[in-house]
Amino acid sequence: MTSPLQVRVTDPSGQPVSNAQVSWEVVEGGGSVSTNTTNTNAQGIAEVSWVYGQENGKVRATVNNHGDCTANSVDFAASTAQLSLSQTESSVTPKRLRSNGSCYEYDYLIKYTSNLDLSQYYIDVKGEYQFGSETKTTSYFKQGILDTAKNAITFMDCFTFDDEAFVDDWFTVALYKKSDVQEGKIVTGAVPVIISNRMGPIRTTKPDGAPRFDTGKSGTRVAKRGN
Repeated sequence: MTSPLQVRVTDPSGQPVSNAQVSWEVVEGGGSVSTNTTNTNAQGIAEVSWVYGQENGKVRATVNNHGDCTANSVDFAASTAQLSLSQTESSVTPKRLRSNGSCYEYDYLIKYTSNLDLSQYYIDVKGEYQFGSETKTTSYFKQGILDTAKNAITFMDCFTFDDEAFVDDWFTVALYKKSDVQEGKIVTGAVPVIISNRMGPIRTTKPDGAPRFDTGKSGTRVAKRGN
């Protein structure tokens, strides 16, 4: 789990009990806790880290040798992390020609449902796209920005076109711990906490006046993604 489990031990008057011993036990779903016993601090708080096992996990904390406490145990429950993208509520909107005229900008909005607080993670959007005149699939990566008001992940992309009338995109979203990101890049070997379902295609249509490739170049030219 991304945060430790915590309990607070108090006496009948509500005052914290320091140095009380608390036992921790995984009672459902597998996994493990970092230690089986901890003592409360001056604020009456004891904590432990939980390595999650399977769906419907449960950890029980029990205070030992303090019969005057209001309750001697409490359970923590958790379910498998879920992140689902919704194609029916997602969209791409033409925005504007970039100031230097090199490409045309689009705003992408991907609706999601999750039982996680996405603000606690780095959001990595992986895209696979095909052009109207090409069947070859190419991947790209974008940092997603959380839009809590719309329950959506947004990002901007920029295209230069040739003869394509549209580009089709497929998306997945991976959540990484923020500690796994340095200078805006995911560190080598970092493993995502969870990866969403694959969603798409979402069609990006070429607007009138969109920048085109230099027609003086030879060979097949397909749409180009910018930064």
